[in-house]
Amino acid sequence: MQYSFFTEDDLRQTTPFTDRVVCILGSFGASNTVLRKRLQEYGASDIRTAVSRTVHYVLMGENVPEAQLSALHELNFHGYCPRVLHKAEIDDIFSGHYAAYMTPLEFSKTLTLTMQHYESLKLLLQEGVNSLYTEEMYVSPNIATTTLQELYLQLGNLGVYANSYIDDTTNVLLLPDSTILHLQQGAVDDTILYIQNTYNTMRAQNFTLQMIAESDMRAWIKSFAV
Repeated sequence: MQYSFFTEDDLRQTTPFTDRVVCILGSFGASNTVLRKRLQEYGASDIRTAVSRTVHYVLMGENVPEAQLSALHELNFHGYCPRVLHKAEIDDIFSGHYAAYMTPLEFSKTLTLTMQHYESLKLLLQEGVNSLYTEEMYVSPNIATTTLQELYLQLGNLGVYANSYIDDTTNVLLLPDSTILHLQQGAVDDTILYIQNTYNTMRAQNFTLQMIAESDMRAWIKSFAV
């Protein structure tokens, strides 16, 4: 990964808002019109009142409608995280303090997998009902309670296409119970890092991969035993 370094001359010529898209949410003092004009003076290329994947900064004012907060939360869920600035930080920029607030011009996904992702996309399987037939499944190599070869065989017998990688055809992520524990603790492991890094480089614009824990998968497989 390459980083851009700004010289003192660059910072005098370039503000954090230069050529950036800025979204204003809520109200700022007496008039948002004054704020918009100031942003234009500081080089903002576009000023909006709704968040999207192509926003660099979100200026968070007072009395932001719940729908707009939900839209921002939804963006974050899918890995799009514009820099959120509050009044004190905006005032700091307007006072000429730029270095701490610079962001890349290029948009990119930066998904951070959380327990909320797991809870929102958790796959619920009904015992004895093969709803995974012909589905593409990523199986974490950190599954440890039995040999991976045995698990691959069991899944294959149920018509599941199990793989050790994630690509555009993947539907389901099979996670070790230890990974679920790490998500609960806000920690990361190799499986979490692999999922994040892979999704962030994929063309997909929404994170929709269903997830299931190792123990739940084993209970489901066992329900087919005669």
